[in-house]
Amino acid sequence: MLYYQDEAITIYHAAMEDVLPDLRYDVVVSDPPYGIRYVGYNHGTVRGDHNHDAVSAMLNIVGDTPTVLTGANHFAQRLPSVGAWSYWDKRCGEKADRMFGAPGEFIWTSGKDRSGKMYRIMHGGVVNADGYGIKRIHPTQKPVVLMERIIEDWAKDGVIVDPFMGVGTTLVAAKRLGRTAVGIEVELDYCAAAVERLGAL
Repeated sequence: MLYYQDEAITIYHAAMEDVLPDLRYDVVVSDPPYGIRYVGYNHGTVRGDHNHDAVSAMLNIVGDTPTVLTGANHFAQRLPSVGAWSYWDKRCGEKADRMFGAPGEFIWTSGKDRSGKMYRIMHGGVVNADGYGIKRIHPTQKPVVLMERIIEDWAKDGVIVDPFMGVGTTLVAAKRLGRTAVGIEVELDYCAAAVERLGAL
């Protein structure tokens, strides 16, 4: 179950519900399954994406823990009625609006209603915010710079947990910022990819 550990990062190869209830953490930062039966441009799919059960189960476990979830426009009906809404603009201008894929997505932060943030980070098609032409490993992989900014804005203190870590973007961002983080991932290949990415830092 414990897959990897260093001085800052811990990774569990397991289902979220089997590990998260027993962990200690201060803030949740994650890109959970959206419940939209996603099929990527290379036919990649996301485990647990057939409904919203994964998001609901996670929210029940974390309770009142400060939480930040990307792609939250896809499961807004499962979220509390209060919180901050931010937006990630993936196009950053009209010239890029013809690019393949969604032009942006909403990010939800738990807590009282307050002003959100705007993140303008170009990302789509072959234009990957992590570097031009760099292929994503996970079909819905987020840019490291986006997760860094989210952590700096919404997860200023304490241990970060990502219950659906994918290939570890949240963990990479946390380590680059000198933070402590824990990731949980059910797909073994993604755990291996996350460790490789962390090792490259």
